[in-house]
Order: sequence, then structure tokens, then C-alpha cells
Amino acid sequence: MPRPRCLWCTEPPYQEVAVLKWRGEERERLTVQLCRKHLGRLNEAGTKGREIKGWSYKVGWW
Repeated sequence: MPRPRCLWCTEPPYQEVAVLKWRGEERERLTVQLCRKHLGRLNEAGTKGREIKGWSYKVGWW
């Protein structure tokens, strides 16, 4: 059975978080597992979000 890992790296997850993923008008609400480093980076980005691999992400479902 594969070990759980962060959405963007191979670190073990720290917390499961609700995120909004968007690109233009395309929006998707997800629950993902993030490591401490990536969770901190998303929290620092705030409401403007953070772009990763062509998609923007922010914590929460608003």
C-alpha cells in the first residue's frame, strides 16, 4: 500500500486542507494533503493564492 504524501512533493502529509484550484474561469474545490512547507506557503499567499504548475491555489472554498 503506498504511503500518503504531499500533493506537490514526496514529504509525508502534515494536514488535510480544503483548497480552491483555478485557472481562468475553470474552478475546482479539492481536499488535499499537504506537507508543513507547502501548507505554510499557501497560508502566506493569502486570498490572492499561489500559482503552481499553471494552476492557482488558495486555502478555503470561497
